Amino acid sequence: MIFDETRVELKELFRWAAEIGDYAVIPSFTLPATKLDFNGKEIECPEFTTPETKLYCIYNANGERQYLFDSVMFNMSIAPFKDGKEVCFKNSFLKKYLKKLFMSEFEAQIYKIDSDWNEDAAGKFKIKCDILSKADIFGGLDDENNGLEWFNEMKHRFACDDECSRWYWLSDVEEVDEEVASSSRFAAVYYDGFANYLSASGTYIYVRPRFVIRDKDR
Repeated sequence: MIFDETRVELKELFRWAAEIGDYAVIPSFTLPATKLDFNGKEIECPEFTTPETKLYCIYNANGERQYLFDSVMFNMSIAPFKDGKEVCFKNSFLKKYLKKLFMSEFEAQIYKIDSDWNEDAAGKFKIKCDILSKADIFGGLDDENNGLEWFNEMKHRFACDDECSRWYWLSDVEEVDEEVASSSRFAAVYYDGFANYLSASGTYIYVRPRFVIRDKDR
């Protein structure tokens, strides 16, 4: 299925009437250098300047909307992970960075464009910031999980920075024999639009954040 791509105002993009393919242009903004506490240690995070890019509505059904940047936004490793917890995206440092820093800086940019955003978000929305999975892009192994239709168009699997296609993280951990000593490896979409697995400590892989928004009264 080929979706129409229509530029709309930011207020329209975040409303329930948004259609898949609607997008708003998000200006470039700066993620400041900072230190975040993780596992009892301070981890230094460099400053990043995001590109001006489009934010697309890629799903709107079942009481949920999903939004995805057309570009990668910054590069960072997924590791480290919470001590004593399962090695997975939800227990990763990258997840904390998205929640604690990226979300706050991004919402500040939205508020500059839409002054009602803070009030609307606090009163109406449940917002989660994460990254895509392999199933989201490439579909699952059964008929009940065919992936998001947005990615049926090959061009939507690519994400660029400075007009160059970049590798970006997915949330899937590689399954490894428990008896084999191996560093954690996570899926990533290569510059060619297909997936492979890379070390979770790789700092050269980019991040393409995805927002999931649910209305509190639904």
